[in-house]
Amino acid sequence: MLLTALALLSQLALAADPSPAPAQVPPTPPPTEIVPGGKVKVLPNEPILGFADADALLTALETADANLSLLTAQIRYTRDFAIAGDTQIRTGSLWFVDSTKKSEQTRQRSFAIRFDSLVVGSREEKRQQFYTFDGEWLVEKFPGEKRMIKRQVVRPGEKFDPLKIGEGPLPIPIGQKRADILARYDATLLPADDGFDEMPLERAKELTAFTKNCVQLLLEPRADARDPFKAIRLWYLPTETKSGKRLLPRLAHTINTAEDESTVMLLGIKVNDEAKLDSGVFDTSTPKDWDVIIQPFRGAIEGDDAPVAPAAGPNIQPAGTDRQNPAPNPASNSGSNPGDKPK
Repeated sequence: MLLTALALLSQLALAADPSPAPAQVPPTPPPTEIVPGGKVKVLPNEPILGFADADALLTALETADANLSLLTAQIRYTRDFAIAGDTQIRTGSLWFVDSTKKSEQTRQRSFAIRFDSLVVGSREEKRQQFYTFDGEWLVEKFPGEKRMIKRQVVRPGEKFDPLKIGEGPLPIPIGQKRADILARYDATLLPADDGFDEMPLERAKELTAFTKNCVQLLLEPRADARDPFKAIRLWYLPTETKSGKRLLPRLAHTINTAEDESTVMLLGIKVNDEAKLDSGVFDTSTPKDWDVIIQPFRGAIEGDDAPVAPAAGPNIQPAGTDRQNPAPNPASNSGSNPGDKPK
């Protein structure tokens, strides 16, 4: 918005000044500071909410999830498809659980999301979808179709952080580690309203108000990094809770290599004793008379693409199959699976 205003002012100044325009000087790129493990761009002339630069924010985020065992929120997930030109909006609820014990080095984190509605263009559907990660399997349930997809996102015995930036299935910025981020991204500290001027006007107004009093972190993949995203923007809100002051995630916006954009808004966040856990959302058992597709590979959560089978074909168990002793699957090499395609 500031850049737009400056551009308009410069045009007015040139129109009012009859003297020849001076030669344009190429803009000076922002200075870059080398820090241990990576580099951060130095942009702010003064601290933003007490943070002098991106490195200061990343350092604070190291302990932002200290003693965080439970987080709940309402979620609104918007995805803009560059090629198709359409927009999908899903709304629902999020549950995040950290059950890591003090003696454990690897984080034991799980999450569940229940989407209740889907908006495509001007059409809204009451359409439930469940996504649950239990530490090894990402389970997707589609009650309206009596269909379930189990995606194995780690090898048996391995540990995986489902929210790790650049690797997790959904950009929910909870408990990111400075070293992990700088190993893959250049980081820039920005004012909360930066970047919204490139969005549709109504959405820009909404997100500007939504991120008031937030601090923004821009992550751009390093030249040597292979990454599905071109840019990741994360907003954090300093919040007083019963367990102390925390930097809570507020908004995440990503642009992938196909130019598709995703925006995740977290509303009404509650943590620990203030939050209420619905244990039923973490149920990954197969309901009776449902079809289930099992895929032993790392996949996406969004449900917008058809499941992609591994080379050997997925293990597809039709409704009514004995889960303990499933019959051989004659169609395992067909390579065609029903997906949740955008309408």
